[in-house]
Amino acid sequence: MISVFKDQSRAVSSGFSIFVQMKTFKITTFLFCLIIGQQAIAQKLTLYKTFGSVIFMLNDSVELSMKQAGTLIYRNQPAYEEFKKARSRATISSVMGFTGAAMVAIPLVTAAFGEQADWGLAGGGAALIVGSVFFNRWFKARAVYAVDLYNESLPQKTSRIKPEFYFYGTGGRLVIKF
Repeated sequence: MISVFKDQSRAVSSGFSIFVQMKTFKITTFLFCLIIGQQAIAQKLTLYKTFGSVIFMLNDSVELSMKQAGTLIYRNQPAYEEFKKARSRATISSVMGFTGAAMVAIPLVTAAFGEQADWGLAGGGAALIVGSVFFNRWFKARAVYAVDLYNESLPQKTSRIKPEFYFYGTGGRLVIKF
């Protein structure tokens, strides 16, 4: 009977250690989610202008497409309205540029094959290309304004606490800097 009692005391102590391990796991998981959640809320969007378009960057690390940037900006309604206007300007610019290039290419190819080319078509295409450049500039200006509106609404970091997680092998550590 005494041997059974010793086994039961071991079962109670191992059950208690599992309880403590689960409790620390829950606390650690909660703190991890809390810290990651704070970082996920404040996602700064940056816009870099290129020759023909723009590049959207999330926290200066992840490149976003136009659709992904629109999904991110959707939470801020004034910024989203500006972004929709910018996106429509980008679409108009793309269509005008492609059509203009095709209209310029047709007389050039016709002349290259030795036929009589309609240079009025090339002139109209050149006008469409110039118009697409202006629409592209309007697109970039509206996109910059939309990103600025979005970033304005983000909560500014006032805390100087900077938690960092380091994972290695089967363990990890939490470093909190003030």
